[in-house]
Amino acid sequence: MDRVIFEIITPPETWAPQKVDEWAQRICDILKRHSLRYLNIPEVVNETRDGDRRVRYIPKMDNVSFAKVLARTCPGAVPVLNKISVRIPRPEFEAWVQKVYEQGVRHFVIVGGELPDYPYPGYTVSEAASLIKRSFKDAKVGGITIFTRPHEAERIAAKIEAGMDFFVSQIIFETANLKHVLIELDKILPQSSLDAQARFPDIYVSLAPAARIRDIEFMMWLGVEIPSAILAYLAKDDEEVEERTFEINMRVQEEIFEFISKKGYRLGFNVEHVIYTNLGLSERLVDEITERMGR
Repeated sequence: MDRVIFEIITPPETWAPQKVDEWAQRICDILKRHSLRYLNIPEVVNETRDGDRRVRYIPKMDNVSFAKVLARTCPGAVPVLNKISVRIPRPEFEAWVQKVYEQGVRHFVIVGGELPDYPYPGYTVSEAASLIKRSFKDAKVGGITIFTRPHEAERIAAKIEAGMDFFVSQIIFETANLKHVLIELDKILPQSSLDAQARFPDIYVSLAPAARIRDIEFMMWLGVEIPSAILAYLAKDDEEVEERTFEINMRVQEEIFEFISKKGYRLGFNVEHVIYTNLGLSERLVDEITERMGR
């Protein structure tokens, strides 16, 4: 996979076909302008989380269906389909994987549930990854990494053993936890039961713009952790949120590039827009990242 992937939200179910096509065309134009190929497409569901949801939930178009629209609009795009494996019965998940594989999908991100102790009916993330890799040798399977989660390096190592090829991080606004996890992972991998030839996984660091403090609050509701000092800086003036978020993102990028150059790691970026109206801002972020990579 390329070093920059673009994450997009599928359209609301209520959009007319013409509006769906226009959304797909806007995405396709961004891919072409920046020579991007991979589209990370989440499965958006009405999540159960603590606190007030800052952005009203609107049922979304199924990501498989929207991937078909994108295939017509932008034939060179490679969909990376996200699937919440735990939420559906195991036979249903198996049938879903078989169907989308037959449709040409080869890249997956397997996602767990938002409630850790809930008795979900489906496959765990590791079980789902193992199933896909056993069934389809050419499939690439990814997972989600949350750098602030306890024992995250051990979690990543276990998922690699289950067959995962790459990881996409939760959106970040600081790099201390990222650095800690990668350093610990580097220590763990040679000591695990992995084959000696196992490589360090591809990890895509997620970044996102924001236009209003409400966008920041929505990200936090989704589970994004923002250090208190950074949050206070962003929230100081709603009219400055956009530029201050880009300032933070630029700082994060520079810290990452400096870190990986010293350690010899290879990281990629997953750029998100989170809010429909922020699609243009996310393109600006893509532009900054690709320009920095070209230096």
